Amino acid sequence: MDQISIITQMFENLSDHEKSEFLKYLKTDKPNQKIKSSDTQNEIVLKHSKNPLPDRPDCPHCQSHNVVKYGRNGNVQKFKCKDCGKIFSISTNTILFSTKKDLETWKLFCECMINKFSLRKCAEVCEINLHTAFNWRHKILDALQNMQSEVTLKGIVESDETFFDLSFKGTKKENFSIPRVAHNRGHSVSTRGLSCEQVCVPSSVDLDHHSIGVATNLGKPCIQDVSKVLAQRVQEGSILVTDSYKGYQKVAFENGLTHVRIPRGKHKSGSFNINTVNSYHSELKRLVDHYFKGVATKYLNNYIVYNNFVNFARDTYSNKLSILQDFVFSTACMTRGYAIKNRPALPF
Repeated sequence: MDQISIITQMFENLSDHEKSEFLKYLKTDKPNQKIKSSDTQNEIVLKHSKNPLPDRPDCPHCQSHNVVKYGRNGNVQKFKCKDCGKIFSISTNTILFSTKKDLETWKLFCECMINKFSLRKCAEVCEINLHTAFNWRHKILDALQNMQSEVTLKGIVESDETFFDLSFKGTKKENFSIPRVAHNRGHSVSTRGLSCEQVCVPSSVDLDHHSIGVATNLGKPCIQDVSKVLAQRVQEGSILVTDSYKGYQKVAFENGLTHVRIPRGKHKSGSFNINTVNSYHSELKRLVDHYFKGVATKYLNNYIVYNNFVNFARDTYSNKLSILQDFVFSTACMTRGYAIKNRPALPF
């Protein structure tokens, strides 16, 4: 067993306080070990660039390779696209654009997210403001949405829906009024069964632990809601295993899938079941309700992606951290902090 695996296992056995202290220690500068964040960011972005010239990125505005160096602003190299004429830097159109913190702090924050720390703990470990921690979390999750859009399921695919209580947590706009009676703390929805007070999240997983899910509607889903999740996202010829809901039949037919329905009141059909997607739903609810004490409905899709990557995907801690950092620091994401809290109360 290599040293990284040993350290990772030892880290997982630490208490939350000990993890925080260890991450703080890693963040402190040590002699001869300080890395310039601008150089590190260049390496990350250029590694994902398709430009034939190894020292310059593609244009973030038109994706052209016809890019030239165009002077420096302090230590930051500027580039100019000869096709669209726009000037940009290595961080343009990424979540690092205009950041006032160094890349090492962002990397430490990614570690906190992999460990599912609360926002207050993230802010404490990274020595940033709580509001900044909130914005950073959603910038990173918005960037991860780009990874979610590239996921394709194949083989045996299990699909089902889960439901979350409609939540307006944190919404304090003067021109916003809650469209229902407020709940007392600890109380559930006022209407029994499925209703418009519950958010439907159709989800699909395959046996390789790839997953997709999205909040689509309030109450019971229709065929169009299920299709939003599955259409063009499952490899043709795959086997779609679902419960008795008939809406999946048409979706399976339109996408060239073999449909296996589990009869009402049964737990399996032959050797097929939906245990994996049920386990996925349990992990998602644990993340949302236990780790983060409930989230506003307008942010629910981000936490679905969070669960897909951190909980459900199969990989080691170190690999997930490396993939997360490489992807979110280089992918196009124009999320700005002021726009996050102004999102509509319903994401569909």
